[in-house]
This record gives sequence, structure tokens and C-alpha cells, in this order.
Amino acid sequence: MEKSIKKPDGFRTVHYTVGSKRIPKGFDGYRIAHLSDLHGQAYGRDNKTLVSKICGLKPDMIAMTGDMADQGKESIQGLIHLSRRLGRLCPVYYIPGNHEQELPARVYAGLAGELRKAGVTVLENQKYTISKEDALLKLYGLVMPLPYYKDPRSKDYVRGIHFSRENARELLGNADPGCCNILLAHNPLYYPSYRDWGADLTLSGHIHGGIIRIPGLGGVLSPDVTLFPKYDGGHFEEKGKHLIVSRGLGNHFLVRVLNPPELVCITLRHHDNENR
Repeated sequence: MEKSIKKPDGFRTVHYTVGSKRIPKGFDGYRIAHLSDLHGQAYGRDNKTLVSKICGLKPDMIAMTGDMADQGKESIQGLIHLSRRLGRLCPVYYIPGNHEQELPARVYAGLAGELRKAGVTVLENQKYTISKEDALLKLYGLVMPLPYYKDPRSKDYVRGIHFSRENARELLGNADPGCCNILLAHNPLYYPSYRDWGADLTLSGHIHGGIIRIPGLGGVLSPDVTLFPKYDGGHFEEKGKHLIVSRGLGNHFLVRVLNPPELVCITLRHHDNENR
């Protein structure tokens, strides 16, 4: 269930609770601050307002699911400075989005190196085990090739391409059937493939909430220039698996309408009964 708190910060804070019997008891109440699609935006000097809000959430971990920086030098330095501050709060995990992937290789390598120096775990088709009270979560970070973003404006565009469950397995290996698996995947377009691969909870961004939101209909436009994307923003549950799509903290194209930037906070709950 989505609960939003609106304050004059320039963004809203949205809270979700994800319950599953696959979430270990040791992680009951575990809190994730989810940031996505900052696109170089700053909230207060050196993002002081954003950092303060995240600090107030008392997260156990921070997940950054891509497009946190764009081509500009100031955007990249802003992300590095933000990451240094966030790294003092709790563990931070990051995957690149399509905009970071489009950076020159040397520039992206420098960015990833600085993030690692700041204590951020950069996941590029890798997994990481998080332990707490003798319980484990498996965290995976997906970086898919650019053609799968299906943006007809891109030089990487390939008509009719689809990212399958098998593609996920090729990049990430097999999901651990004996563990709760959390997937960081920038683009939610292929959520059924992530779900069927074995992701119990997927965190995504990319869609920007559909840019223009129409009450009762949802977001209008996806970055791949399709109308009314299914996974535009919010909490989706399918086959007992969960997807949370951040509507993003920044913007890259057009102007948001009825669609404020947002910081997402997720609380995990262990449920012995899935229907609880």
C-alpha cells in the first residue's frame, strides 16, 4: 500500500510495505531508501535537503537504481558528493541506468571508481549477500544492453527486441531458490521476465511516472515513446512477487504534470501467511 507524505522539499516521500514469507524473520522491519533518476537534480546546497530526509527515514540500506547522473560534469560530481554523504548513513548499492551507460567508457569508469571509493557497492550484473541476525538476502544488480531500452531515438535501437527470463539468467546467473532475492533493475518494462527469473522484489525507475499523470489512468508517456506504460510507478504484485517503481527524483525530458518527484521508502515484513 502506498502512503505519501507531501512537504515543501521539492519532492514527496512515498512509503511502501512489502510482506512475504520469503523475507527472513531477521529482516522483518528492514528499511530500504530507494533513489532513482536524479539526473543531476540537487535539493538544497550539496543535496542537503535530500540527505536530511533520507537520514530521517533511518534506512538500513540505500538502493540507487540508475540515471542518477547525466552527461554533465556537475551532474557526475554531484552524484559523487551525494554518495559520500549517504555512505556515512548506511550501506549504499548502485546500478547504472541507460544514461550512465551512454557516458564515454572512460567517464563512466571514473564515476564507478569514485563511487566505490565513497563506499558504494556498484553492482554490474553481480550479486551481493546481505546478512542480518544470521539471516540472508541476496541482492542482484542488472545492467542490460542499451538496445533493450527500445528507445527509437537512440542509435542503439533494435526493433522488436525482448529481454527474457533466459537473458536475465545469462547476465545474473540463477536466482537462489532458497533465499529472498532482491533485484535492482533500472527498466521495469521487462518485469515479468525478472519475476519469472526469481526476483522476489524488484526495484526500478526509468519511467519517471509517465511524466504526465491522468487520475484514474496513470502515467501517459514512457521514455521508449509508448503511451500508458503498465509499470509507470508504484507497487505492483504478481504471482506473489513484488515490483516497486520509483517515479524518480529528477527529470530529463518534458515537464512533469500531477507527477511530483519522489523519494521511496520500503519496509520489509516477514509474513508466515502470504495473504496476511
